[in-house]
Amino acid sequence: DGNGKLGLVEFNVLWNRIRNYLTIFRKFDLDKSGSISAYELRLALEAAGYRLNKRLHELLITRYAEPDLALDFDSFVCCLVRLETMF
Repeated sequence: DGNGKLGLVEFNVLWNRIRNYLTIFRKFDLDKSGSISAYELRLALEAAGYRLNKRLHELLITRYAEPDLALDFDSFVCCLVRLETMF
Protein backbone atom coordinates (compact mmCIF):
# COMPACT_ATOMS: atom_id res chain seq x y z
CA ASP A 1 0.00 0.00 0.00
CA GLY A 2 3.06 2.26 -0.22
CA ASN A 3 3.53 2.87 3.51
CA GLY A 4 6.98 1.22 3.60
CA LYS A 5 5.85 -1.59 5.89
CA LEU A 6 4.84 -5.14 5.09
CA GLY A 7 1.38 -5.77 6.54
CA LEU A 8 -0.22 -9.15 7.07
CA VAL A 9 -2.17 -9.08 3.80
CA GLU A 10 0.91 -7.98 1.84
CA PHE A 11 3.00 -10.66 3.54
CA ASN A 12 0.43 -13.28 2.55
CA VAL A 13 0.57 -12.13 -1.08
CA LEU A 14 4.38 -12.17 -1.03
CA TRP A 15 4.49 -15.61 0.62
CA ASN A 16 2.16 -17.08 -2.02
CA ARG A 17 4.25 -15.58 -4.81
CA ILE A 18 7.45 -17.02 -3.31
CA ARG A 19 5.82 -20.45 -3.08
CA ASN A 20 4.82 -20.13 -6.74
CA TYR A 21 8.36 -19.06 -7.64
CA LEU A 22 9.75 -22.10 -5.81
CA THR A 23 7.46 -24.42 -7.77
CA ILE A 24 8.62 -22.86 -11.05
CA PHE A 25 12.28 -22.92 -9.96
CA ARG A 26 12.14 -26.60 -9.05
CA LYS A 27 10.41 -27.47 -12.32
CA PHE A 28 13.14 -25.85 -14.41
CA ASP A 29 16.15 -26.81 -12.31
CA LEU A 30 16.48 -29.75 -14.66
CA ASP A 31 19.66 -31.16 -13.15
CA LYS A 32 18.48 -30.54 -9.56
CA SER A 33 21.65 -28.58 -8.79
CA GLY A 34 19.95 -25.84 -6.77
CA SER A 35 20.55 -23.33 -9.51
CA ILE A 36 19.23 -22.72 -12.99
CA SER A 37 21.21 -22.01 -16.13
CA ALA A 38 20.59 -19.13 -18.49
CA TYR A 39 18.61 -21.48 -20.74
CA GLU A 40 16.56 -22.80 -17.81
CA LEU A 41 15.92 -19.20 -16.73
CA ARG A 42 14.35 -18.39 -20.08
CA LEU A 43 11.99 -21.35 -19.70
CA ALA A 44 11.21 -20.46 -16.08
CA LEU A 45 10.45 -16.84 -16.92
CA GLU A 46 8.11 -17.92 -19.69
CA ALA A 47 6.35 -20.25 -17.24
CA ALA A 48 5.96 -17.28 -14.90
CA GLY A 49 4.31 -15.33 -17.72
CA TYR A 50 7.24 -13.24 -18.99
CA ARG A 51 8.14 -13.52 -22.66
CA LEU A 52 11.26 -11.41 -22.96
CA ASN A 53 13.35 -10.54 -25.98
CA LYS A 54 16.93 -11.77 -26.23
CA ARG A 55 18.48 -8.48 -25.12
CA LEU A 56 16.41 -8.19 -21.97
CA HIS A 57 17.11 -11.85 -21.13
CA GLU A 58 20.84 -11.17 -21.51
CA LEU A 59 20.57 -8.13 -19.24
CA LEU A 60 18.86 -10.21 -16.55
CA ILE A 61 21.59 -12.84 -16.79
CA THR A 62 24.24 -10.13 -16.49
CA ARG A 63 22.53 -8.64 -13.43
CA TYR A 64 21.39 -11.72 -11.51
CA ALA A 65 23.60 -14.65 -12.56
CA GLU A 66 26.85 -15.82 -11.05
CA PRO A 67 30.02 -15.87 -13.21
CA ASP A 68 29.09 -19.41 -14.35
CA LEU A 69 25.79 -17.95 -15.67
CA ALA A 70 23.69 -19.81 -13.09
CA LEU A 71 21.08 -18.32 -10.76
CA ASP A 72 20.28 -19.65 -7.32
CA PHE A 73 16.77 -19.40 -5.89
CA ASP A 74 17.43 -16.10 -4.10
CA SER A 75 18.59 -14.46 -7.32
CA PHE A 76 15.63 -15.95 -9.17
CA VAL A 77 13.22 -14.41 -6.65
CA CYS A 78 14.95 -11.02 -6.89
CA CYS A 79 14.73 -11.20 -10.67
CA LEU A 80 11.01 -12.02 -10.66
CA VAL A 81 10.20 -9.36 -8.07
CA ARG A 82 11.98 -6.79 -10.23
CA LEU A 83 10.12 -7.95 -13.34
CA GLU A 84 6.78 -7.74 -11.52
CA THR A 85 7.63 -4.23 -10.40
CA MET A 86 8.58 -3.19 -13.95
CA PHE A 87 5.52 -4.70 -15.59
